[in-house]
Amino acid sequence: MKKNLVVSILLLFVMTLLVAGCGKKASETSAPAPKEAVQSSASSSDTSAQSLITKGMAISNISYDCEVSVPEGNKVSMKAWIKGNQMRTEMPNTEGNGSIVSIIDSEKGIVYIYQPDQKMATKMSISMSPQDNSPSPKEAMASLKPNEMKYTGKDTVDGKKCLVYEIQAGNNETGKVWLWEDCGVPLKIEATTDGKKSVMEYRNVKLDEIPASMFEIPAGTKIVEFNMPKL
Repeated sequence: MKKNLVVSILLLFVMTLLVAGCGKKASETSAPAPKEAVQSSASSSDTSAQSLITKGMAISNISYDCEVSVPEGNKVSMKAWIKGNQMRTEMPNTEGNGSIVSIIDSEKGIVYIYQPDQKMATKMSISMSPQDNSPSPKEAMASLKPNEMKYTGKDTVDGKKCLVYEIQAGNNETGKVWLWEDCGVPLKIEATTDGKKSVMEYRNVKLDEIPASMFEIPAGTKIVEFNMPKL
């Protein structure tokens, strides 16, 4: 990975969830090769990882709670709902009560920053928002290379069975990801750089249909359009 592993892995999997999904039944998941076989043959782990990634690419609806822990001890939590090209996130308002809601429509190229308590929202082009610096969902999923993932075993995260992979990186960088065996969705990611570990965990992951109203600004909300000044 070209960037710092902590930043790259955490950002990668946040965006990966925009297209994560369960297009096949759990019984269709390729069984991982025994650990001994994986260590002696890279192609065995490649097949299993690729199968999970392909499944993840098929999902169009997903909601989840996410918590990120960084070496400094700080934690960031959020809720998210994703339906096709639309995404809604909710985070606690650090400057007051309530929450900050972001609604992103990548097809229309629009982002709303909505403050429910104040009944106000800012509308802007996606090119003017922080999300513009993030890889697109397809780019993020494509960046996950099965031949750089080493199967290490099975584990359970939030009550869901996962296949665990190590991600190869630089001398001082290591990564680890727990992929939901049924669907290929990442449920936990660890990234360690120079001995410092960051962890991202997903809980309450649901693949149910999400109503279109989740991505709409309520009637009566004052909407301010934000435009960059012309030079």
